[in-house]
Amino acid sequence: MDQRSPAIERRILLFGQTNLENSILIGNVHQNTGIECQLIDVRHWRAEWEFEADRVIALIDSGSAAPERIRELVDCLHDLQADVGIAVFNVAKRHPSEQLISWPKLNGLFYIGTTHSQLCRGIESLFLGELWLPRHLMAAFLERTRERPKNATGFAGILTRREKQILRLTATGATNAEVADELNVSMHTVKTHVYNLFRKIGVTNRIQAVNWAKENMHELHDKEEAEATG
Repeated sequence: MDQRSPAIERRILLFGQTNLENSILIGNVHQNTGIECQLIDVRHWRAEWEFEADRVIALIDSGSAAPERIRELVDCLHDLQADVGIAVFNVAKRHPSEQLISWPKLNGLFYIGTTHSQLCRGIESLFLGELWLPRHLMAAFLERTRERPKNATGFAGILTRREKQILRLTATGATNAEVADELNVSMHTVKTHVYNLFRKIGVTNRIQAVNWAKENMHELHDKEEAEATG
């Protein structure tokens, strides 16, 4: 008996205008990749689609609608639960569509002048989970979004052992009264420690403290272990 897994079905949805150029493109893509390609006319763009394939690439013609309409479509596709990757093509240099690379799921961008052969290679790469984005756009995006990592260990070093215990319990959702019972201290003592640790880590409420703890608790744990064995 053949135990091989069934092949993953792939499909391309081309969002654009119904014209000869896109009809030729669909035929060319199917011929070169073997992937079914369906045209969805700009007049029929809507918030919901039913996908009959395991993996879908939404290929959006950047010149088929106003930038606001393109953004709305990307927004709708982004919110879908299906395995959908997004790419835009026919993009002009310095067009607003270039800014879409900051969106999750927007994995491909093809400029005007991209050949059908190049587009097909890019589509195959997208189905493999790779990115097909212009290098200069990626470099500019990284330059805008990179920042120096937070020095969590620096914060951990200024928290007392008791403050770390209270922070860890707070991160589990424990109330001040529950923390007091767990550590066998008074409510006043807990409140004093909470005030001090909030000031040290730069937060103003329990939600912010819990989020900070989730990001940095492993550094706190490592430092506590080092202190215990030191």
